[in-house]
Amino acid sequence: MGKKVIPRSKLIGMQVYNPDATLVGTVKDIGLVPGETGNIVLIVTTRYQQEIEIEWPKVAEVGDIILLAEKVEVTPPATMAEVTPAAETKICPTCGQPATWIEQYKRWYCYTCKKYL
Repeated sequence: MGKKVIPRSKLIGMQVYNPDATLVGTVKDIGLVPGETGNIVLIVTTRYQQEIEIEWPKVAEVGDIILLAEKVEVTPPATMAEVTPAAETKICPTCGQPATWIEQYKRWYCYTCKKYL
């Protein structure tokens, strides 16, 4: 049986976690390094709204989430103590549409799918 191909559209919007189950962020896009064959990176928006690049070999598993093989340190910027989830943009993994932060329930809701993420 051949290797399983994961489409780009499935990866975008997926949450990325460290091996210790701490949230790193959400996949914003996939990138290629010019001049290097097969060097793929995940462009991830962290929970502090920073963009980081994670090389594909550091990915351990892809399922409902992306689990990394090695821990990636994510630290808040010096000028920002905390970012509220409402300042983030979350994409529904089912339909790919933007979700809305519902402060009352402290959860993301997709109005297209009519369900919480």
